[in-house]
Amino acid sequence: MFRLAYPLLMMFGPRLIPIAIKYVRLIWQLLRDRRVNIFVRALIPLAVIYFLWPGRPIDLIQDNFPVIGRFDDLFVFAVAVMLLVKLSPKRVVDEHLGIEPKSDRPEDKDPSSVVDGSAHFTDDEK
Repeated sequence: MFRLAYPLLMMFGPRLIPIAIKYVRLIWQLLRDRRVNIFVRALIPLAVIYFLWPGRPIDLIQDNFPVIGRFDDLFVFAVAVMLLVKLSPKRVVDEHLGIEPKSDRPEDKDPSSVVDGSAHFTDDEK
């Protein structure tokens, strides 16, 4: 098992580790941001409690199976992370990821079609 895991880690690790760090930071920032709904922020702590609680009455796959028993716990945690990111306001997620908001101004979309000019009111002249 480890003979296969080590080369895969060396091959994909340098590409995946920065992405994983970015999303761990995003999750941490979304959990602390008050602009995100409290019920959405509560998903991650509930998933961690579900993962750590031994002998829970509700379990998708019993933990008696050596490897398969923890997959449902990881599935619940992955769904909680996905829901946290998807249900958070997009502008908040973009802000934490460092993505600039897109502008709806016509001069930003196509600057060549905008005509500069000035205006004055003719009724106000005396």
